[in-house]
Amino acid sequence: MSLAVLLCLAGTAQAAGDPVAGEAAYAKACARCHRSVDRLIPMIGGEGAAARTAYLDGFLADHKAPDPAMRADLIAYLLKVSGF
Repeated sequence: MSLAVLLCLAGTAQAAGDPVAGEAAYAKACARCHRSVDRLIPMIGGEGAAARTAYLDGFLADHKAPDPAMRADLIAYLLKVSGF
């Protein structure tokens, strides 16, 4: 049952997120400290898009992205550049 919930949450975050807006948000709010997004991709936990979405949502909520819309955009962008 928890996998089904996770998949639903992942679908919601991906559907709501805009990777273009996420790229802009990354450039504005994240790149100063984290530099290239390529450095972050290997650190994203989880196997598959649903697990990565859940990981990123939890991490970003506690790491300078409390706004759900910005988080969804960042997640969409990070999933896109990591091949999901």
